[in-house]
Amino acid sequence: MKQRINSQSGSWVGAWLKKLSLFGMQAVACLGAAYWDLDQELYAQQTASAKPAVILVRPADWSKSLDVWKAYRSGQYRFIEVDSAPSGLELRKRIAVAASDAGSTPAALVLCGDAALEVSPNRWRALTPGMLVDTQIQLADATTKELCTDALYGDFDGDGCPDLAIGRLPAKTPEELERMLRRSIEYEAIGPGPWNDRVHVTAGVGGFGFLADTAIETVTRRFLTDGIPPYFHMNVTVASCTSTYCPNPWKLRESYIERINQGGLFWVYIGHGQVNELDHYRVADQWLPIGQPADASKFRCPTRPPIALMLACFTGAYDARVDCFSEHLLAQAQGPIAVIGGSRVTMPYGLSQFASELINGCFRDRIPTLGALVFEAKRRVWIDDEESPSALQQADGFDVRKRYRKIVTDMAQALNPSDHDLTLERREHVRLMNLLGDPLLKIPYPAPMDLEVPSKAASGETIAIKGHSSIAGKLVIELAMARDRLPETAVALRSYRGTQEDHQQMDLNYQASNQLVVHQMERSIETGVFHLDFLVPESCTGRYVLCAYVYGDRDWSVGSEKIVIRKSK
Repeated sequence: MKQRINSQSGSWVGAWLKKLSLFGMQAVACLGAAYWDLDQELYAQQTASAKPAVILVRPADWSKSLDVWKAYRSGQYRFIEVDSAPSGLELRKRIAVAASDAGSTPAALVLCGDAALEVSPNRWRALTPGMLVDTQIQLADATTKELCTDALYGDFDGDGCPDLAIGRLPAKTPEELERMLRRSIEYEAIGPGPWNDRVHVTAGVGGFGFLADTAIETVTRRFLTDGIPPYFHMNVTVASCTSTYCPNPWKLRESYIERINQGGLFWVYIGHGQVNELDHYRVADQWLPIGQPADASKFRCPTRPPIALMLACFTGAYDARVDCFSEHLLAQAQGPIAVIGGSRVTMPYGLSQFASELINGCFRDRIPTLGALVFEAKRRVWIDDEESPSALQQADGFDVRKRYRKIVTDMAQALNPSDHDLTLERREHVRLMNLLGDPLLKIPYPAPMDLEVPSKAASGETIAIKGHSSIAGKLVIELAMARDRLPETAVALRSYRGTQEDHQQMDLNYQASNQLVVHQMERSIETGVFHLDFLVPESCTGRYVLCAYVYGDRDWSVGSEKIVIRKSK
């Protein structure tokens, strides 16, 4: 009996201990899981806090329209959302609080919503207002008393210069905002192709007088020639009947838009502008528009919709009570992906300084995102590195702004009154020029390619080319005239008479001036070293550039070398 009791007691104790042990294991497991969850949560918080912050300003009920874009960007950024405010001053306070909460200077500020929305006839309100500030430069009746800017929303230290990248998506509805943001995602998914290495330039007539216009055109062409790498293909259209870059003037708009629709990294417009249209040009006794609101619908670029740079007055006046020209462009499903434009009167000197720093930042420094590119250009323009060399960290390489500093400054002083302050003009453009588009948009830069090409050759000679590509794909080799040269077939008109012969010659000039490639060959290659023989055409003499492009599945690479070709004996 005693044994049985002990046995029963032992089995009961054993069972109890077994249950207790199982309970303990479960408790430990639960406790471990709790600690694991806490550790994972802390890790996620630490990882998220390590990401740079992006401040998102939007109307209070528009948050859902940001979800897809935020999910796409979340691997690189964390987000702080801010409700918009009815006034710029109140919104600036809210943004400052969000920036303080971020723990460090945010990477970017994204402003969502139009600054001028008609809610009923003659009644307007701002979804996300801009800031109105007094202009510092007054040129008689040419300038307005105030300008609209987004730059001050990002000025946290009060020095007048923004401290982060800023972009505005001027949507009128949450659906339009979602469409604009989806285009950014689609843009970054575009594969490599020749559309990546094109830059389009459209120019009007300056109107400052023949000598001044000629000087400005010359310096602008040098800007583009020296500042943009030679492997970029330039498509240039000039609204002047005596320019070799002018097609049949009655078809000028169709001509330059057709070229832009082939795709390109940038479209640069240089000239005069109004709120919702570009300049006019004279043909015989008529004035024809270079660009009107209705022309925006003709921009249909499915391959690489360009970033538009409007070096003109008013074209970026996003606070106007009609859509500005930049907003018309952004409203197109396949129009430019983003626009950089001026909200009020812009001036040649300030624009040249800003444009040259954009060239430096993009083609020399390869700044990765569009917002950071614009921000860095503004910072460099605001701080004159000649006066304060330690204020900027100068990058190695060609500096297009320094190269032309003296001639541009001399021209500006000649065109302006003697008491005109060029520093104020330069800084005014930091506020005048605003980015309409996603500031986090990635710029598709090519990988560099090692290329060995003889520095000299003879026409009709076969030269040996050696290169090394880190990308497998289609290799394209091109021999092109140096960009500051023109083919002999491009002969400018002495005067425009409006005859059929004039129009035929102008079209021939236009095609020849924009086609500097004289010979091309293609083949497929694998990664690594490649060798090939390249035949120099018999007709070639003078200065040329030999460029190599490799287009892979997702990436592309380029290399280029100058070559002088002499006439064969």
